[in-house]
Amino acid sequence: MKFRNVVEMGIGVLRANYLGHRMPLNVMLSVTNHCTCHCHYCNIPLRKQRELTTDEIFSLIDQLREMGCTRLGFWGGEPLVRDDIAEMVNYASFKGMYTTMDTNGFLVPDRIHELGKLEHMIIAFDGDKEAHELNRETGSHERVLEAIKVASNRLPFWSITVLSKHNLHSIDYILNMAKKYNFLTTFQVIHHNERLGVDVHDFVPSNEDYRKAIRKLILEKRRGAPIASTLSYLEFLLAWPDYSVPMLPYRMHGLRCWAGQLYCNVDANGDVYPCSLLIELMEAKNFLDVGFKEAFDATKKVPCKACDASCFTEYNYLYSLDRRVITGWLKSMYKSRKSR
Repeated sequence: MKFRNVVEMGIGVLRANYLGHRMPLNVMLSVTNHCTCHCHYCNIPLRKQRELTTDEIFSLIDQLREMGCTRLGFWGGEPLVRDDIAEMVNYASFKGMYTTMDTNGFLVPDRIHELGKLEHMIIAFDGDKEAHELNRETGSHERVLEAIKVASNRLPFWSITVLSKHNLHSIDYILNMAKKYNFLTTFQVIHHNERLGVDVHDFVPSNEDYRKAIRKLILEKRRGAPIASTLSYLEFLLAWPDYSVPMLPYRMHGLRCWAGQLYCNVDANGDVYPCSLLIELMEAKNFLDVGFKEAFDATKKVPCKACDASCFTEYNYLYSLDRRVITGWLKSMYKSRKSR
């Protein structure tokens, strides 16, 4: 993240905490539901929506920047299936935004040369061959390894691991690969909502098995393992009451949720939600119909108070001015960029 973006985000967070201001500092944009992989716990590729055109996304970027957005994250589906994804990244970068992208890695070797303006990539990596393919699909492990090898020489990236029954034993494998190819790792539990995911009963471990894995991550993090996930988040996750329930109607650890206040999610058709966990679970306005400002204003009332999603919990700590998280993320971003 450029120094300018850090300063802009910091000022926005201070204004929110001390003056009560709202602004979309951090926006996640789903550019497509289409995907090159059909992960076994995910229904996103089965969604049928009209998707935003290039010009509509350019208009969105203009409106976001005008309202103070400093980070734009592209996700899907698989963002790299769009022929115009590099145009979107380049335009957002030109407008002064920090750009990131979530990917399964399949198309990274073929398209990474187009992504010179992308500042950070997050590659889905769920463990050894058996574990990764039980979570995702046959043949996906070899393709993600190729993506990691290519990206390790070209672009700052982290891996993200969805912990399930199939890969709790793969934590050491993932950390060893991170050391070998010099990248940082992040971890999350399964948290797809009922509209974006399948019945995940066969994927979710017991609460105790999840906690055992999280304790291991905390221990490895304290030993200096290449884990970007912060201790504040991992300790929050360890205390989660029931991992089969991704959202709660009350705060955990007193942590405030900033969804709809400092961050939001724009769906592939232009609907604006407080976050991706609430897609199709609440009414949303479409920025194409009313403009982004009015659509964002409609996200004020969030029906939940806490979730076990890694990114949102990390954002909530960051925007609540948790010193450990602020320091941890700055160090991780610096280390990731320095290693390239």
